[in-house]
Amino acid sequence: MAPATPAAQEKQRKMQPHLQSILNEMQQAQQGTVTRQNLIKEIEALDTTKPRRLLVYIGNAANPNSSINLTHTVPLADALSGIGRTENLDLMIHTLGGSGDTAEKIVEMCRNHCSGEFRVIIPNMAKSAGTLIALGADTIVMGHCSEVGPTDPQIRITVGNAPQFVSAWTFIHARDELAKKVNEANARGENADAYLQQLATIDSVFVKHCEQLMEFAKKVGRKWIAARLMAKSVSKNEAEEKADKVIDFLSNVQEHIIHGRLILAKELKTNCEPTLHVEELEETSPGWQKLWNLYVRYEVFLMSPNPPGVPHKAVIIETASTSLTING
Repeated sequence: MAPATPAAQEKQRKMQPHLQSILNEMQQAQQGTVTRQNLIKEIEALDTTKPRRLLVYIGNAANPNSSINLTHTVPLADALSGIGRTENLDLMIHTLGGSGDTAEKIVEMCRNHCSGEFRVIIPNMAKSAGTLIALGADTIVMGHCSEVGPTDPQIRITVGNAPQFVSAWTFIHARDELAKKVNEANARGENADAYLQQLATIDSVFVKHCEQLMEFAKKVGRKWIAARLMAKSVSKNEAEEKADKVIDFLSNVQEHIIHGRLILAKELKTNCEPTLHVEELEETSPGWQKLWNLYVRYEVFLMSPNPPGVPHKAVIIETASTSLTING
């Protein structure tokens, strides 16, 4: 075979670093998955009295396409199928929220694979629809920086060509405030035309939709909480009354003011226990250290760039034997 020409040698020299770089990236990615899945197995084995399986559902907060939605249910179902029927199931979740009806489906899917205790583990944030998912758990596990958030539904609107999310309660409240001002003006014998004109600009069908979204979020949370209480021999009326107190606290926009407000473990326990069972782990506890270690690895993975032309990572769904990444 004739020796390679200098030009061919130079071409080969330039190609090799690219090939080696790609192989290194693949090897590191595979090793990262193996490391995380080994950690999952270690976490599952922590409780020797209650064997558990762990399902991880982590969204990339920097990616708007990470919000909870129906496209996530198939990979979640696939991961649950890999786990199969289990006595105790943990769901580690990190999300800024998303679809309430998908949140309902995710809880039902998890409960269908779990005959015993269903726990939701929040390493960082489970906001909005993520909080709804937490309400479906028998136990909510939180740590020093874990937070849930208000459950008032958000509606996407466009202001100056820029999308914004506004609480459904805000539209309802605006309608009610204008109606109140009309009644007050009429009672004083004043001209209420200015208020009536503003009231006429509010779409009654849209406001009705907002009311339905608010009622849906409350109904979903009430269903899970009341069912757990009734399983402990609490009467239906008492169970629903206790559930409503929790839902009223979490959906109170006047109390929380903004949708992104954090609700830490201590505040959640103060306002919602014993109706909710919140397990707060010490930062230095071995269990929390392993959970935090695992979570940070997911954050690093989600922030790592994809190859050119591949959309950014949005969500990772993982178990001890399954790993699925959703890009978008």
